[in-house]
Amino acid sequence: MSLPTVAIIGAGFSGLASAIQLKKKLGITAEIFEASDDIGGTWKHSTYPGCASDVESHLYSLSFEPNPNWSQKFSPQKEILEYMHRVANKYNVRPQIQFETSVVSATWLEDKKKWQLELRQVPEEKHQIKHFDFIFSGIGSLRVPHIPKEFESFEGKIIHSALWDHDYDLNNKRVAVIGSGSSSIQIIPSIAPIVDHLYSFQRTPAWVKPKEQFTYSNFIINIFTYVPLVMLIYRAYIFVSLERSFSQWGDKDSNRAKQATVTVTNNMKQILLSNGRPDLIEKLIPDFAVGCKRIGYSDNYLQSLCLPNVTVNYSAIEKVEGRTISTADGQETEIDTLILATGYDVAGFLGKMRIYGRDGLSLNDLWEEQVPKTYKTVTIHSFPNFFMLLGPGSILGHSSVVTMIESQVNFGVEIIRYMIKNQIQSMDPTEKAQEAFSSDLQEKLKGTVWATGCKSWYMNKRGDIQALWPQTVMKFINIFKNPNFESDFIKA
Repeated sequence: MSLPTVAIIGAGFSGLASAIQLKKKLGITAEIFEASDDIGGTWKHSTYPGCASDVESHLYSLSFEPNPNWSQKFSPQKEILEYMHRVANKYNVRPQIQFETSVVSATWLEDKKKWQLELRQVPEEKHQIKHFDFIFSGIGSLRVPHIPKEFESFEGKIIHSALWDHDYDLNNKRVAVIGSGSSSIQIIPSIAPIVDHLYSFQRTPAWVKPKEQFTYSNFIINIFTYVPLVMLIYRAYIFVSLERSFSQWGDKDSNRAKQATVTVTNNMKQILLSNGRPDLIEKLIPDFAVGCKRIGYSDNYLQSLCLPNVTVNYSAIEKVEGRTISTADGQETEIDTLILATGYDVAGFLGKMRIYGRDGLSLNDLWEEQVPKTYKTVTIHSFPNFFMLLGPGSILGHSSVVTMIESQVNFGVEIIRYMIKNQIQSMDPTEKAQEAFSSDLQEKLKGTVWATGCKSWYMNKRGDIQALWPQTVMKFINIFKNPNFESDFIKA
């Protein structure tokens, strides 16, 4: 009996993990389709100044491929990308990848029990049609840059944080940074010292905690290299520490959540006061719960906002004409360069790819009309043999998503193993099982800090929290144990 064919969409962490585990555990060499010209996903495209992980390096990596050589507590983008390249080369994944190839659509053919992929290759605009038994979708949520339409009319230089122009010289320019999320928190300290003046437009401020960055000494790196057990214990320590802090996020009324507000508020006030800017306290300390929006981590962001060549404006932007930004407080600011740190279109999850399941059902339309529903965040009713990675309900607000990806990949692999053993051609969850899981997930989001009323990228346009897993990572790992393939799935 020949092995089933598998397509993997995307060559980021999800794609690499899928390809490696399919080969190791099932002997399947999958075909990988990557829209860009190299591997890395988010970490290939996000190259803005200061770009780095906000999860500690030793946890933000694949469990089966630990790296003793991380240079810092929080790794910069370049180092993460180099790590991904080493992993791809070690497991010989690169020959499996068809680069510069976008998946236009995926259509389930019920009579053939296969997925039909429509592929487009650039720059030739060549189209292909291929068929596969299974799909692992690893396109990622931080993929499609969000570019608000009101800024399209700006006549100066526009740079989105996800599409950084390294050839453009920011020296002595008047620069506006739009946004107050993680990317702006990393960009502003990196460019403030070189620009003529920096204007930070932030309608909603961010909670910012000290990053407490440090560099690993050669002594520690050697210990991790030659005594790998020590490195694994250290990784476990980081994991457990984040898990123990979960009540801060998972229970808005917990003592830990209340203490977090006091601690972070006092720290931010102290930084602003010590830098002679008490006037910024009202502007920069949020009025929503700590963690409702993703927390920023930095040792120099608030300090940078206190510099004499930096102005913070938290009034709503009303219009952009020529090179001038007008805000609701009556101010007009003329700039040379507009930096959009406005994040990604997370709500889409599927990017520009169209997915059609049984009876032509459009997953894009389905998820546009309602809160996305899945079974255990990986499989979807009416979309057989399709595995969603890092989609709805599996993004984290407190720990490493790489752990989530690995758990999802392993679940997909186990489903394929079960199907091969029992000679099953197609499987998708029952509507009842999917509804039970999705309803339970939404119920568990109630009472968390993420559901306390702020607007965040965790939500869709209707205000439903659809991106996040609402419990600890260990509870996520445990949902995949002892799967009930017999009663929870439709098989053919």
